[in-house]
This record gives sequence, structure tokens and C-alpha cells, in this order.
Amino acid sequence: MMKRVGYVLAGGQARRLGEDKARAQLARGVTLLEWVSERLSPGVEGWTAVGAEAGAYEDLGVRTIGDRWPGQGPLGGIATAALDRGQGWFFVTSCDAVWARAAWVEQLWEARRAPAVVFEHQGRVEPLFGWYRAELAPELEAAMEGEERSVWRFLEAVGARRIEAPGGWESGQGINDPQALARAREKAQKILRGDR
Repeated sequence: MMKRVGYVLAGGQARRLGEDKARAQLARGVTLLEWVSERLSPGVEGWTAVGAEAGAYEDLGVRTIGDRWPGQGPLGGIATAALDRGQGWFFVTSCDAVWARAAWVEQLWEARRAPAVVFEHQGRVEPLFGWYRAELAPELEAAMEGEERSVWRFLEAVGARRIEAPGGWESGQGINDPQALARAREKAQKILRGDR
């Protein structure tokens, strides 16, 4: 049986947030990186973070590889993951996808009929939550060496499958500034207390 591995893109430079996004604490000392990898673990057997440098998050218990194209956007992180994986499928998510559900990972897994499968929400492709084939590595490298580094355009070019995002997807959006982090912390505390 094929091992299902996942890669968490660790947040780039996080200028708007003002701190290392992956290390930002969400609740009870748990970082965004830890929360996401734990929450989605039922659908993924092993996690690797793609960070600015190798080893950066290993103290959090997550294997970490260095982004081969740091500061060049999420396509570089996906390319780095594909090169690391080598062959077979791998899952990609961002470290701030804190409200994503393991069932969504499974839904996409079951929908694999193309070299990549991602959600589409209100006409917008959601490339940072999906399954990719590692065999896309040459195309990903070529895109990173070229001028066009749009993840959406890349997915279109390789014929990725897009399926309608499930209900609740709106709450799966990212944490990009201190206000969004504060709201996420409040929601996480309610979840941990059982208030929902």
C-alpha cells in the first residue's frame, strides 16, 4: 500500500503577521504547524515541513527540509516537496490551514484522476490544500526557472483536477495578520473548551 505523506508549507516570510507563521502559537502552547499536522494526521501518515532552512522545525517534531526557492512563493515549496518525495503522491497544505479537516484530505485522495487534485471554492482554485504527483517535479522545476510562477497557471497547464470545496471551506482560509491570528486563537480556545 502506498504511504500517504504530507508537506506543510511553513509560511514564507510572513511579513504581515510579524512573526514566523509556523511557530505562531494557536492555543495552549501549540503552534500552527503542530496544530495543522496533528489535525490532518488521520489522512496522512508522515509530515515534512518545507521551511526557509532545513531542520528549522524539527524541535516541534516535524521533519523539515529547506525550500530550494526561498522567498519565491508557494510554487517553489510545492516543487521542493515533489523533489523530496521523488515518486508517488504527496499532500500539500499551508501551516495556517488550521480549520481544515482530515475528511477533506480523504475526499481529495479519492478524487485522484489527474497529476494533481485540489479544491475550487467560488470559482477560485485552492492550490495549497491538495494531492500532487511527485512526477510533476520536472515541470515544477521548469516553472521555477521561468518567469511564470503562478500556482494556478501551473495547475491549469498540467491538467489538475478541481473539485468543489466542501461546506465549511470558508473557515479554512489563512492567517495572514495579527488580527486573524487573534480570531483564530479565540476560536481554538472555544474548540478546546468544547464550546464550538
